[in-house]
Amino acid sequence: MLNRFIWILLLLFTFQVGKAQNSLPEYELAYKKALELYKNHEYEKAKIAFTNLSNNQLGTVLVPNSFYFSALSAIHLKEYSVAKTTLKSLMVAHPTWADKAEINFLLTMLAFEEKKYAEAFTIAQKIPADSLQNDLTEMKTFYVRQIDNSKLVQELSKKFPNETILSDKVQQNIVINTTSAGVTKSRTTKGYLNFGLLLPVEVANMSADKIRRNQYALDLYQGMKLAKNQLLKEGITLNCFVYDMTNEPDEMLELVNNRSFQMMDLLVGPLYTETNKIATAYCDANQIPIVNPMSNNQKILNDYNLSFLAQPSLVMQATKAADFVSRQAFMGRNTAIYYSDVQNDSIMAVSYREQMEKIGYEIVKFEKIKSYSEDIISKLPEKRVSHIFMSTSDKKAGLSMITALNKKEIMAPLVTTAEAFNTYNLSNGTLSGREIYCINPEFIDNDKPEVDSFRKEYLGKYGVIPSYYAFHGYDLALFWGRLFGKNGYNIRKGLDTPATYNNTYSLMGFNYFKSQDNQICPITTLDNFKFVLAK
Repeated sequence: MLNRFIWILLLLFTFQVGKAQNSLPEYELAYKKALELYKNHEYEKAKIAFTNLSNNQLGTVLVPNSFYFSALSAIHLKEYSVAKTTLKSLMVAHPTWADKAEINFLLTMLAFEEKKYAEAFTIAQKIPADSLQNDLTEMKTFYVRQIDNSKLVQELSKKFPNETILSDKVQQNIVINTTSAGVTKSRTTKGYLNFGLLLPVEVANMSADKIRRNQYALDLYQGMKLAKNQLLKEGITLNCFVYDMTNEPDEMLELVNNRSFQMMDLLVGPLYTETNKIATAYCDANQIPIVNPMSNNQKILNDYNLSFLAQPSLVMQATKAADFVSRQAFMGRNTAIYYSDVQNDSIMAVSYREQMEKIGYEIVKFEKIKSYSEDIISKLPEKRVSHIFMSTSDKKAGLSMITALNKKEIMAPLVTTAEAFNTYNLSNGTLSGREIYCINPEFIDNDKPEVDSFRKEYLGKYGVIPSYYAFHGYDLALFWGRLFGKNGYNIRKGLDTPATYNNTYSLMGFNYFKSQDNQICPITTLDNFKFVLAK
């Protein structure tokens, strides 16, 4: 985790060499050599080289940079006291250096590493509100999660009342012992399954004259209910209980203390952050699996080893896309990567870059784009690449990218997200001769017999054509019901048994083999204006 936080800072940090004064060529050359040592992970040599450079009194920005990289090298070597001394020396020797937020970020991390929690939170308060806050929150969450002393957490929460991460931890500690051993035994020996759905169905807004904002939640529930009949045929009795759960922590706290709720064998949801934290803490204390049916945020898996994503995370999607590309006969071993101005799009793009670099691909371009062809044209590579990768959730971006590629006469395959396209806007001329592949976790294969069978059953039961979420709920209940039916409460053993994944589902299924992240991620291609599975 240390390396991740350092990597975050390096993305923001400029490896400034060009700003050195022209009269300092020897210093600049020595700095470049030290920087190469650091980049090549020769941290002991880099530390010595940068320490020597930091002792220089020359008037160049590279001197404070040398302090900084000397400290980073020491951190990699786990010489935390040396790193702290170096960073503090940097602040004294160069008080006007611009990157004070990065220094305090590192000092906060070092204090956490040494379990000096009060010091860490005190230093963190010095970091400006608009600087590194998302990454700082991730850091605090990571280290606070490791504190197993509830009294210490309470003391820290009183000392730092504005730190919601600490107050959340206090609240979660309250949840931990809600269920008695007797209730647990009753739950695991009752002879049938109870699945609790904590979804924002908004019962109050379900009248015929109101628009249902959360129709997906109702669809998911109705799909799960239909799975009960199939499971019963397989000798598995399932009860589905739906709880109208929003983002109110008190509602979730009240629920986990309810004796009936404590008989749940699996939780699906909640979808909101605050209630999900409490539900996860409850499940952790009682070893109950919890499945998030909607999120693709891999970070929520860190809190508990039996928490799962029903959809593949953004990182998993990027990994599977890279694996797909590695098996194709694309010409060359390089790529250009583009992403839209949305956080999830950049997360996927960074993950894809990491995966491609691991398998030896050259990254020719890594650029943020706007969803119109003129901007994209200006950023397309001049040299030939094996394929173009674009991470976007903007439905205008796909057509804009293809238009730009056509104007530049670039025929490289395009690998992107299904969200990139509105298929109604595509024409024969635009697509002529194009290879297009889409990461498509919500793909429904209409030629699949299971899809046709479920659609007819759902239509007969509810009078409407099922949405993706109805299919998703049906498959989710089938998968977990079968897993319990065959393996009892030894969930992890069942998930790590390859035979568990022999069943077919209406969608593409699940795979949690040695994972909490669903490893099934369909890659589709456009064929005659419809998406089909790519081979």
